[in-house]
Amino acid sequence: MITTEQYAASIVEKYHIASDTDSPPHHAADEVIPLLKQWGQQHLLGITLSGAYAKNTAVTLSSHVDMLIALSPVPGMEMKNVFWNLFEFLTDHDLRPRTRDVSIQVQRKGQHVDLIPACRDGGHSGNVLFNKRAGTSVRTDVGKHIHLIANSGRQQEICALKIWRERNSLDFPSFYLELTVLHALEAERFGQLADNVLAVLRHLSHKFEQSVIRDPANSDNILSSDLAAADKKAIAKAARDALYDENWKKILW
Repeated sequence: MITTEQYAASIVEKYHIASDTDSPPHHAADEVIPLLKQWGQQHLLGITLSGAYAKNTAVTLSSHVDMLIALSPVPGMEMKNVFWNLFEFLTDHDLRPRTRDVSIQVQRKGQHVDLIPACRDGGHSGNVLFNKRAGTSVRTDVGKHIHLIANSGRQQEICALKIWRERNSLDFPSFYLELTVLHALEAERFGQLADNVLAVLRHLSHKFEQSVIRDPANSDNILSSDLAAADKKAIAKAARDALYDENWKKILW
């Protein structure tokens, strides 16, 4: 008989997107690059794979691949203007973009490709992004985010919680979710996926609404402030419902 650990691992494996240069998401990202070079022109510093794909926490139910578009500061343009300029450019090229928190999503080859425009933060190694949810520019360091999550040893649990989020149609920004999982599992052992998923759900049900989560690259960015109280309440309720049910086929499927 299959154990809860085996079941949870099988669901994560089913939806997990492996980082592979021959994968469909990678090919979709490659196809967008010439257009991004045309848009960025002399301001373009580089285009790199980013987000959940680079952290090894991407699942097929949400974004497939993220790309960071690094730019030198554009004279006379705030980050907000750069963001919407890219959106208009993609619209003009019939890519039917849609905006997310800090990215613009397009579809190529049946894959969701999230494009994150970012200007270099002066003489620092970080980035300046536009956060559409907050309506402001944000100083951070995407490279530091990737390193933290990719080396956390908690990618399976993060993937499981992303699957749970999507199945419950919850508004829970991915980096906020990733950091919440790390926080919830600080005292938990590695290599016990099912038990750790339950530990995260217990944290979400009892402590999440009051927890303050800060950007590890810039403590002034309080990620937990980006989510409305009603959305936090919905996450906590969904977690309580999952724990009450104790049916793994209703937690992950």
